[in-house]
Amino acid sequence: MGRRPVTVRLARWSAEHPWRAIGLWVVFVAVCFVGGNAAGLTEATDEDMAIGEAGRAQLIVDGGNFDRPAVENVLITPRAGALDQTAAKAAADDTAARLRQIDGVASVGAPMPSRDGRALLVPITMSGDPKTASDRVQPLRDETARVQQAHPQLRVEQVGGPSINKALDDTLGKDFKRAELLSLPVTLAILIIAFGALIAAGVPVLLALSSVAAAMGLSTLASHLVPATDTTASVILLIGMAVGVDYSLFYVRREREERAKGRSGLDAVEIAAETSGHAVVVSGFAVIISMAGLLLANDAVFSSLAVGSILVVAVAVTGSLTVLPALLAKLGRWVDRPRVPLLWRLTAPRTGRPGERAPRFWPAVLKPALRAPLATLVVSVGLLLALAAPALGLKLKFPGMEDLPRTTAAMQAYDRLTAAFPSTGTSHTVAVRAPAEQADRVRAALTDLAGRAAADPLFAPAEGDGPKIEVSADRRVSVLEVATPYASRTDEAARSLHELRDDLAPAALRGIRASSTRSAAASPTARTTPHTSGTSCPW
Repeated sequence: MGRRPVTVRLARWSAEHPWRAIGLWVVFVAVCFVGGNAAGLTEATDEDMAIGEAGRAQLIVDGGNFDRPAVENVLITPRAGALDQTAAKAAADDTAARLRQIDGVASVGAPMPSRDGRALLVPITMSGDPKTASDRVQPLRDETARVQQAHPQLRVEQVGGPSINKALDDTLGKDFKRAELLSLPVTLAILIIAFGALIAAGVPVLLALSSVAAAMGLSTLASHLVPATDTTASVILLIGMAVGVDYSLFYVRREREERAKGRSGLDAVEIAAETSGHAVVVSGFAVIISMAGLLLANDAVFSSLAVGSILVVAVAVTGSLTVLPALLAKLGRWVDRPRVPLLWRLTAPRTGRPGERAPRFWPAVLKPALRAPLATLVVSVGLLLALAAPALGLKLKFPGMEDLPRTTAAMQAYDRLTAAFPSTGTSHTVAVRAPAEQADRVRAALTDLAGRAAADPLFAPAEGDGPKIEVSADRRVSVLEVATPYASRTDEAARSLHELRDDLAPAALRGIRASSTRSAAASPTARTTPHTSGTSCPW
């Protein structure tokens, strides 16, 4: 006989020395988890997340070190008909008086009427770090709700970057938490149905959870080479549970079948290692290679997801080849305890003994496929293709306010805000970095650019005191906000961006290096990175 495969040799050693294998696995998981926490997590910075021309434009804006506090808005509109100006003014004054008393409010601006006179806007400037404004905005929302109760004849609602970001975080956070909370009980239920025994169902879950814990620690260490994003941990958990259970399931199933046929525990483990263990290795390498393809995108988000996925798959494969055989050898026939009576009769492995009652469930399920394998293959492939068809229209994007249902209070308020004040919706940012001595020339060029845009129906007229032009303290960076009345992911918004890049900006900024970027924002403090699209050209 030739040299046995490494999967068999690993499994045999683990089965012969179960306590050593289990102890080494526990130490490995503990060292990875504790070591990762001790090393600390390195998160991706704005520079890491900068993609293409839009990313470079955002870096120019960041380089200006602008003081951009978080801004909220209280929108006052009629419930029907025309706006009662007296009642609206009283509600605005009440709003200002109440909100000035709230800790975290830096200032409350003067009420600003819409062009058609059907809305009144009260701007609110928040104090503190703008990045944490969404975590501190709830007291303002609560006070606005009290204003609404005091003025029931009007619609008084708060909307802005922090409010929308909070709604977005709550929605996505609930989705991730729901997936994370459901993954464990659903997985355990499926395994109980598959094995008909609680210990047999628990072993794959235990291995998957330990693999996730080790991979979390390793990913924290890896973040010092490839910065992590806020979705990495969730992806590690979901993928780790999937592959950890998957790799263990077939291994445990095969070992139980061989043991039911009368083989010794060691022989059953070896056969499982030679068959299912080989499949685990092949599958693991296939997943690792496919996930490594994400690194070719040269994007911080994809790279962090690739590293996290590769690590958890590699750890799950290692656990399936080492500690799993040790657990099976140590448990022996206890792996089939305690049994779930009905499920056990349906799923128990055949022993081949005379008079044994054959299970009926799985043969009945497999009977059509065994009778007509070709037809089964065609139907199965057809169903898989039908399920995969929506992927043909897949569009990669960062989560944004467009992902919130329009029926939510935040988005209904946002729609009313942009309808009354178009310049508060989607906006393009023209960022110019030039020598300080050219600052006056740049301002004049940006003012001209704003005038050209105001005459174009693809852009929204500026509200208040004219174009929004900011100049950094060192006069090297100038930024112009150019609003468009269309939602950020619409064709009209895209056309307005291209027109700004290709026609308006080159004409106004000839000889100056500038960058254009688009952001869906209800205020200057709303997140711009998830919604940017821009270019940088020498003009």
